[in-house]
Amino acid sequence: MQEFLFEGFDNMGDVVKDSIEAKDEKQALTLLRKRKIKVTKIKEDAKPLLARKKVKSTELMQVTKKMSSMVKAGLPVVETISILKGQAKSYGMKYVLSSVYRDLNTGSTISEAFGRHPKVFDNIYLNIISAGEESGALDEFLGKLAVMMEKRDKIAKGLKKAFTYPIIVMVIALGISTFMLIKVIPIFQEMYGGMGVDLPSFTKALIAVSEFLRDPSKGGLTFISVIAFFFLFNFALKSSLKLRKTWHKITLKLPLFGNLIFKSTFSRLTLVMANLMKAGVPIINVLEIGTNVSTNLPIKDALSNVKKDVLTGKELSVLFRRDNLFPPELAQLISVGEKTGNVDEMLNSLASYYEEEFDLAVGALSAAIEPLMIVLVGGIVAALLLGMYLPIFNAGALFAG
Repeated sequence: MQEFLFEGFDNMGDVVKDSIEAKDEKQALTLLRKRKIKVTKIKEDAKPLLARKKVKSTELMQVTKKMSSMVKAGLPVVETISILKGQAKSYGMKYVLSSVYRDLNTGSTISEAFGRHPKVFDNIYLNIISAGEESGALDEFLGKLAVMMEKRDKIAKGLKKAFTYPIIVMVIALGISTFMLIKVIPIFQEMYGGMGVDLPSFTKALIAVSEFLRDPSKGGLTFISVIAFFFLFNFALKSSLKLRKTWHKITLKLPLFGNLIFKSTFSRLTLVMANLMKAGVPIINVLEIGTNVSTNLPIKDALSNVKKDVLTGKELSVLFRRDNLFPPELAQLISVGEKTGNVDEMLNSLASYYEEEFDLAVGALSAAIEPLMIVLVGGIVAALLLGMYLPIFNAGALFAG
């Protein structure tokens, strides 16, 4: 099937500019005639050379914001989607919105039209859309969805920022060290060999490391082994559920980073649960979706246990209090919500609390990591320079004596 852009007039004489999917131009014209549209211009919508149907989360968030504003202003959903697909920046977003537009025009509900694209609209998105559609307050739920997506995007960016900086600095430090050991140390080694001076133990150690790295059968093999280890470890993580669980447990206990992962996980989880409960989604479905939100296996298992036992009639707060993996304030605030009938509000308050805590944790980590990284890089370079110039210092002290 191909997509064709067309212009023309409908049976009321109004100008129509839209697109239609058909096998060829002839079929497209036939379909438009059936819709009583007099076509004045038609052409195939050229697919970009590197077109991909994948939709980025940031673009979806922007589209959701626009959709919320338009629906709130009283614009019909079909007309809103028609405008948004014309404004779509990526081929993927345009493709999805065009499909949704066609489905809406053939009688599908909004949630059904969106539900045909599960790779773009996840269960959280679809449940909230469905709740808004059923309650007649789609604009309100779209607004909540846009805010939730913005917060989730902020958390993801904060987590990425926290991990990216130290990784970049470590790579730079490793690159500098390797360059000095392979290119610079041999120059000093040759110079000291010609002078016939007795080298300090530290300098000898640096030269030994340099020779090791320059030897293809040793340094080259070590480099390949390290790369192979990372690939094998990554493969093992994907293949072994037991290893993945163990690794996820370790990540929650990492100094500096463990607390960050923990808070980002529960910030996302409580935010999603609050919005789904506000939308009237059954608690079983909320816990099911919440389980899928977390990527940490121990937390997923703990949520799965809560989901199983909630059918026994036990209070949600009791089930969350039972597992030490859940923070105590989660059970406490849910308990307050159960007594007052406002569990969703309590979860929303908790989501805001964790979001603030996450922001503080990212700031504290950045403040702690930056000087540590500077000291690390400076220490490595200083140690290498000291090792290279130590024989000169010793020789100077010998002549002075």
